Amino acid sequence: MQWQLFFLSIPPAVIYVAFWATGRSNAGIFAAIAAAALELLYNSLALGFVEPFSSFSLLAFSLLGALSLRTADDRIFKLQPVAFELFFAAALVYYRVVHETALLVIVVDDYLGLYEILQSYQRGYATVYAATLSRSLPFMLVLHAAWTAHAAITRTTWWWFNVRVFGFYVMLAVLFIGERLLGITE
Repeated sequence: MQWQLFFLSIPPAVIYVAFWATGRSNAGIFAAIAAAALELLYNSLALGFVEPFSSFSLLAFSLLGALSLRTADDRIFKLQPVAFELFFAAALVYYRVVHETALLVIVVDDYLGLYEILQSYQRGYATVYAATLSRSLPFMLVLHAAWTAHAAITRTTWWWFNVRVFGFYVMLAVLFIGERLLGITE
């Protein structure tokens, strides 16, 4: 099971905030880019292929980090999760519309290896949950991206960090539980 994929793009943000908290935000940007590169390397080696979401995460960290350093405005760097979530939302919609398949079903099976640890009767439930989330998650990602952008531009770094990390997982949990309580199965 590839648990680290549940936290994709989070360690670089944590590292950036750790440096920022000590007054070294520029060093934090470099460290976050390095962490994103290590994340890509680890995920690619663990999966046996160049992992595309880690690749985009590194690209976004690198481009926005360079622009942030050039303009001396770390708010630009804090837009990385916005770019990442919009990319992920677009990928989910693309797979649903063009390939007529739920991308999260593929991710759960091929990337996360969740089916390996589930009992056979639980695999069907996991497939249904992944399929319903593939349909509704793009809306949540766009909403969270907007919230994160607002926090990056108008709020403190601590506020942005909490929205970026904890806000995302709270929204995801509410979406998942809401779909289960409403009995959404496709």
